Amino acid sequence: MELTMKEKQRIEVIQGVLSGRLTVAQATGLLVRCERTVFRMCSRLETDGLEGLVHGNKGIVSPRRTPETTRAQIVELVRGKYADINDTHLTELLAKHEKVKIGRETLRHLLRGAGLQPKRKRRSPKYRSRRERKEAFGMMLQLDASPHDWLQGRGPWLTLVGAIDDATNFRWAHFVPTETTWSYLDLMRDIITTEGLPLSLYADKHSIFRVAREPTLVEQLRGEEPLTQFGRAMDELGTTIISAHSPQAKGRIERQWNFLQDRLVVELRLANATTIDEANAVLRRILDDYNIQFSVLPRQTVSVFRKAPGATELSQILCLKDQRVVNKDHTISFQGLVLQIPPSKHFHSIAGRKVDVLQHRDGAVEILYRERSVARFSPPAVTRLLAKQPNLKTDLKAA
Repeated sequence: MELTMKEKQRIEVIQGVLSGRLTVAQATGLLVRCERTVFRMCSRLETDGLEGLVHGNKGIVSPRRTPETTRAQIVELVRGKYADINDTHLTELLAKHEKVKIGRETLRHLLRGAGLQPKRKRRSPKYRSRRERKEAFGMMLQLDASPHDWLQGRGPWLTLVGAIDDATNFRWAHFVPTETTWSYLDLMRDIITTEGLPLSLYADKHSIFRVAREPTLVEQLRGEEPLTQFGRAMDELGTTIISAHSPQAKGRIERQWNFLQDRLVVELRLANATTIDEANAVLRRILDDYNIQFSVLPRQTVSVFRKAPGATELSQILCLKDQRVVNKDHTISFQGLVLQIPPSKHFHSIAGRKVDVLQHRDGAVEILYRERSVARFSPPAVTRLLAKQPNLKTDLKAA
């Protein structure tokens, strides 16, 4: 029988007690056992020999041990279908899709023993000071985007634009081709129509959220800060944008990308998603499960999301907005197009006045004067105007 170092030490100490080289008190200190146990060990060594000091279960296979057929099945799956998946996620997938229930630690020992290394190596921790979560749902959302090979070569690279509630870890996200102002406006539209208006947003210093230039003299005299289109929309909605100075500062959303790049790519692969529409369909299903499984309870049970404005008002805010001065013939020049403002029963003339020009999500262009719509050009109408100038360079969505 092959003995361990601990068992060999135990035998030497008990033999020392029986031969008189050690006292019972010295043996209790060496073995970290009480005197009664030492006397019992001495008795077993005298009656049963060396085997008396070996645990009775040594060499006996536990009846609760995972069967060898199941262990071999798991190793084969991990080397094929479930390759490159972290241990915790793998236990969930095996239980869900293969009806194989195994503990995470048992799985870890099994895989490491079979020479299958973990997906990520642990890095030595760094000192970080703690920032407490916000108290209530809707108090602060963290925003970010993650361009990644989400489809693992089965389709184009996609960008996942998302938000996470700081108090609860509740997530919103959708796939887009690239990170743009429209992608964040669409994300906020989804959040606002389902939950309401958040109090604040926490984002990096991307040009979508923050203007890099200094305020102009006019802006300084008015006490205004230069705003991006997204910043202007949030300002009109009364939602504050807070700038993060490092990725670690918005750690919850950064960890979400690690979490989703680890798990979501596997779900997309199992669903054989190859297009952005298929990826978004899988994402919607997965987010529902993740929000149930991984959300936490806030310290305050009452949500602080504010009531959303009406659909028309919201569409006039979540858009691209510019200012123009009306010409004497009641036209404006916008993105290379000349747009005619029709007569209005509300205003005799608005020549020389400033108007707001809105680009809507569907490609329509709307002109507002004193928050009242004075002209609207549908997407087909904008397309017809653009067709008359085929060489025109423009940023209009209809182009």
